[in-house]
Amino acid sequence: MIDAKQVIRLLQYNDPDNVLLSVHLSVPAEVPGLREMSVRLDSMLGALDAPADHRARMALAAEVEAIRSAVTEHARDWLGHGVAIYNSAALGFHEEVAVATPLPDRVVLGRRPYVRLLLSALAHVKPYFVVVVDRRQAWLYRVEGHAIERLSRLVDEGVRDSSYGGWAGFEEYRVRNRAWELARKHYRSTAATLDSLLKDNDREFVVGGNEVNIVEFIDLLPHPLRERVAGTFVVDPHTMTAGDLRLLSGRALAERRARYEARLRADLSDWAASGLAVTDLQRCAEMVTQALVDLLIVIGDEEIPGWVCDSTGDILVDQPVCPTCGQRARRLEDVIDEMVARVVSLGGRVEFLSGPGRPGEDGRPIVGARLRHRLVRRES
Repeated sequence: MIDAKQVIRLLQYNDPDNVLLSVHLSVPAEVPGLREMSVRLDSMLGALDAPADHRARMALAAEVEAIRSAVTEHARDWLGHGVAIYNSAALGFHEEVAVATPLPDRVVLGRRPYVRLLLSALAHVKPYFVVVVDRRQAWLYRVEGHAIERLSRLVDEGVRDSSYGGWAGFEEYRVRNRAWELARKHYRSTAATLDSLLKDNDREFVVGGNEVNIVEFIDLLPHPLRERVAGTFVVDPHTMTAGDLRLLSGRALAERRARYEARLRADLSDWAASGLAVTDLQRCAEMVTQALVDLLIVIGDEEIPGWVCDSTGDILVDQPVCPTCGQRARRLEDVIDEMVARVVSLGGRVEFLSGPGRPGEDGRPIVGARLRHRLVRRES
C-alpha cells in the first residue's frame, strides 16, 4: 500500500497546460454498485470546464478517456477501497493509487496532482499491528483498512498447575515463581518479535488480552516499543474472532485519535494566542508563501478556491491579482491543497483533523499554521 512519502513524490509532476487530471472515487464493496459509481464518474467528468486552448482541450479529452479505461479495467480490483487516479497527456503520466478507506468523490484539473484527500486518508487509516497476549501465548495480526491478517502465534513452555501445594507450601511458591519467570521470558520474546515487525516502518500496535496480562506485558516493553502502543482492549484470547479484533482494536485507535485531535485543537489556540500560530486562512496562506510554517493543520475536506502567482509563488485567498508583482494569478480549485503541497514539499508536517470542526462565518473550515518562529507584533 502506498505511503505518504510516495504521495509526496507525485508532486514532482508539473503539467505545462494546467490540465493534469486528478480523480478521486469511493469504490463500492459489491460489484452491483459499480454501475452507480460509473454514473457518478461520468457526471463529474462531464462537468469539467473545457480549456480555451485547443492543445489543452485535446489533452484533456485523452486524459478523460484514460481515466474511464482505467476504471473499467480495474474497478473490481478496488472494491471497498478509495482510489485516486492521475493522468497528464502532456507528461505521459498515469498513476492509480488505492487506499483502504473511502475517498470523497472529486475531480480536479491543475498543474500538478491533487494530493490533499490522499494524504488525509493515509493519515487516518495507517496500517497497524495487533498483539493479544496471555502468560503463555501471543497472537500477532496486521490490520489494514477492513482487512486483518494473522501473522503468527507464539507459544511458550508452561509449568504444572500452580495450585499444587507441596511440602508446607514451599513447592507452591517455587512453582508460582517459576511460572512468572516463564511469563516474563514469553513477554520479552513477544516484544522481540514485535520489534522486528516495527523496525523499518512507523507503524504502531494495539495490545489486547485480559487487564492483568496487558499491564504485565506493557510494563516489560522497552521504552521505544512502549512509545508505539496505540491503545489497549480487553478480549478473551480463547474465544476471540478476527472480527472482534478488528472492531475492538479499531475502537481503541479511534479513541486515541479523538484525544489527539482535541489536544491539537487546544494547542493551536494556545499557539495562536502566543504569536506562534495563525488561524485565519489568508494569514495561513501568507505564512506558507514565506516558508514559515512547520505544521499545517487542516480541518474537514471542503474545497476553497483561490489563486497562486507562478512568478512569485504567492498563494492568494481573497484576490486574483498578485500584490507582489501586480500580475493576474493562476486560478486554483482548492487553495488548501496548494498550501498542503507547499508545506510537505518544504519538509513541514500536515495534520488532517476530522471536520467540520468550527467553521468560520463564511463556512470555511479552520486552517491553522504553527510557525517556525514566533511572530513579533508591531507597536501601533
